[in-house]
Amino acid sequence: MKKITWTQPMSLLLSSIIIKLLALIFAAACIYAPFMIKGHAFMFSSTNVPLLYIVFYSCALFAFITLFFLNKLIGNIRKEQIFIHENAMILRIISWCCYFVGIATAVYSFCEYYFIVIAAAAAFFGLILRVLKNVFVKAIEIREENDATI
Repeated sequence: MKKITWTQPMSLLLSSIIIKLLALIFAAACIYAPFMIKGHAFMFSSTNVPLLYIVFYSCALFAFITLFFLNKLIGNIRKEQIFIHENAMILRIISWCCYFVGIATAVYSFCEYYFIVIAAAAAFFGLILRVLKNVFVKAIEIREENDATI
């Protein structure tokens, strides 16, 4: 039996499929959210429900923005354009999306305390992406410096 080797093109294809699948899942969640929230309204005080809608749909917006830019990043990697300014910008945008989700869920954690876990996770991912963006910027500087000396 032949062993299947996992290659970079296969990994990029899988990432692209997951991004598109998540976009569909998030779209379905946006459509179904009012029914879910209404069905579980007993879990939330009636004053928290409008704020929950605002937080949910603002987080969904940032999720869609993140998926869009992740798809662009995968496209750039597929074209073997790794250490370019556009990718650093994409990582910066995605990190800001994480921070905004963190802020939105932190605000809602005053109503439902357990949302602080989501806020902390989002902020942590934003920080990781910010550090990764800084690594990309430094790698771009080194690449440009090497290109200029050749």
